[in-house]
Amino acid sequence: MGTYVGVDIGTTAVKVILYDSEALKVLLDVSEPYDVFTVGPSMFEQDPFQIENAVFKALKRVGEKFHHVDAIVLDSMLHSVLFLDENFQPMGNVIPWVDERSIPQVLQVKKDRELTKFLQNTAGCPSNFAYPFFKLMWFAQNQPEKIERACKIVSIKDYIFYRLTGTLVSDISVASGTGFLDIHRKVWLTDVLKALANVDESKLPELVSPRFAKEMTEEMCKRTEFAKGTIVFVGISDAAASSIGSGANVDDSVTISSSSSAAIRSIVSEPPKDYPSPGVWCYVVDEDYYISGVATSNGGIVFDWYVKLFSKYDHAQIIKSIEENFYNVDVSRAVLFYPFVFSERFPELDPKLSAKFLNLRGDTTEWMVTRSVLEGIILNLRRIFDVVKLVPKRCDSVYSTGGLTRADIWTKMLAAVINQRIIVQSKRQGTALGAIWHLLGEDHRKKSMEALKDELEIYEPDERLVPHYQKLYEMWKEKL
Repeated sequence: MGTYVGVDIGTTAVKVILYDSEALKVLLDVSEPYDVFTVGPSMFEQDPFQIENAVFKALKRVGEKFHHVDAIVLDSMLHSVLFLDENFQPMGNVIPWVDERSIPQVLQVKKDRELTKFLQNTAGCPSNFAYPFFKLMWFAQNQPEKIERACKIVSIKDYIFYRLTGTLVSDISVASGTGFLDIHRKVWLTDVLKALANVDESKLPELVSPRFAKEMTEEMCKRTEFAKGTIVFVGISDAAASSIGSGANVDDSVTISSSSSAAIRSIVSEPPKDYPSPGVWCYVVDEDYYISGVATSNGGIVFDWYVKLFSKYDHAQIIKSIEENFYNVDVSRAVLFYPFVFSERFPELDPKLSAKFLNLRGDTTEWMVTRSVLEGIILNLRRIFDVVKLVPKRCDSVYSTGGLTRADIWTKMLAAVINQRIIVQSKRQGTALGAIWHLLGEDHRKKSMEALKDELEIYEPDERLVPHYQKLYEMWKEKL
């Protein structure tokens, strides 16, 4: 028992919290942003040094106030690729999950039904551009010298853990998001990776438990101002940490995570025997549990896209206008929005889908169009939810987490669209907290949730809106 630092290395920012495990309180909450930038058509990358500097800057903001902590626990985004040279230095940029350059390789694999089925059933990953497996296929076919020259091929979390501790390993939780880990045996799928991407097993890090830990190097202690000998746990994925931090239990609940991207997932005791859709994935949480669900690229990032491209108002003004007209609904005049600004991954990869508005008329107002953007994102989540709720043994509770939960209007709308009671455990950095809770164990998590119950928010489906959204969903789905 003591103080723990949770470090959530997300897609566009690192979020760091300081948690007092005796007082059961988050004492400090900081974040530092970094960029995702384009380097060509559908090609996105990130600067590993910018991410590293952001992580260390955030850690220093904690370390200079709290010099002695019991441990630092990491979690990170899934599906990132970074090539390291013989000195374990980056050979270029990070390739994040959002990068779409490997769509041709996905389509190549999808022609082989047996291989597609094998990858989903064994690696838990459907055929999709988000996975490093397909990105490595792209490099093998387009820049084979990059793979040849690389000493190690890692995730961004592997690299950050190495920079903190001097030890290069990969935890089975993040590794299960590569598309080339056997989620049942917890080993690399070396044969298929060699055959399709020409990657030798020697180029992959050693696999370890999420509870694997090393001391921070003396150099990094000085850089972050933490005490010499501070322990760092490699931790789990942000998907697993987000669901744990949301309050979700095993085999009986679903978490809807709504940030830049969006995902609906459930923590389960075993992988699905039959996947209910070709877009459903299953990753490892740790040696005992799994997390299964569906992700879409078209989450809150689509709302940001709309605001920047079309609106004369900022986010806060837009949300306020929707709140003021929340019950002013008319299905006959409703604008329908299809949020496929980025390639859609459900029910399976479809790069040909694009965003569109329907039912625009002369008397359509800006708030009606803006509302339709939020509704379109949520209506797409509804069709995903209807599949994912079949994954756990039962669906007693629905939790919501992610940046969009900070807007009450979002969760109210979500509850009405899926016609389910929604629980928001905390609007603070729940993902970093989930990583710490995972380390401290289930008994501590339950105890902490009880202490945080004053932050708990319950959103019941608004009976005034449920019939409206049911009709709207049927119209939306009919014209999909």
